[in-house]
Amino acid sequence: MTTQHDFDASQRPPTAAIPPTASPAGPRRKHRWAWPVAAAFAFFLGIGVGAAGGSGDPTASEEYVRVAAERDDLRDAVETAEERADDATSAATEKEAALEARADELDALSGELDSRQGDLEAREAAVTATENQIAATQIKNGVWTVGVDIEPGTYRTAEPVTSMCYWAILRSGTNGSDIVDNDLPEGGFPTVTLSTGQDFDNSCGVWSKQ
Repeated sequence: MTTQHDFDASQRPPTAAIPPTASPAGPRRKHRWAWPVAAAFAFFLGIGVGAAGGSGDPTASEEYVRVAAERDDLRDAVETAEERADDATSAATEKEAALEARADELDALSGELDSRQGDLEAREAAVTATENQIAATQIKNGVWTVGVDIEPGTYRTAEPVTSMCYWAILRSGTNGSDIVDNDLPEGGFPTVTLSTGQDFDNSCGVWSKQ
């Protein structure tokens, strides 16, 4: 028995077949390998982004390499500056030592100069004393008072007499009126003995005390 809702499929009116929609460029082709490749690319892209973002090896980044190079350059500059400072310090130390050695040498030379100056002054004093002694024991031309101008003692001409000359021993204070002894030698080395309280009148050159 056939009801209103029971019908034979064979009685269904035929439907028109709907043709597949075709794309303007042609039918779409299925690429089954696209998803695995995209997944792998996304994976490696994530690794690259992570490394660049600091989650990987930081020494692989260009910024790290640049900063490390700047650090190394700065370290080299500091080491060079320290070496130059050490060299300058060594040079200054050597110069200071040389200056100290030179100062010590100058001090030694100054002491030696002072010593020589002292020796020179002593020699000059000795020469002056000798000259004074010689002067005190020599009689030149003129009238001299014994015990005041010349020392008492025996005197002899320093050079031989070559022509007539005059000498006289006078009593002091008589203005030549009281002659103790006199002579007019014409050669040789005349000799006289003088005592305190006498004057000696000489025209025979230099006499030296014996």
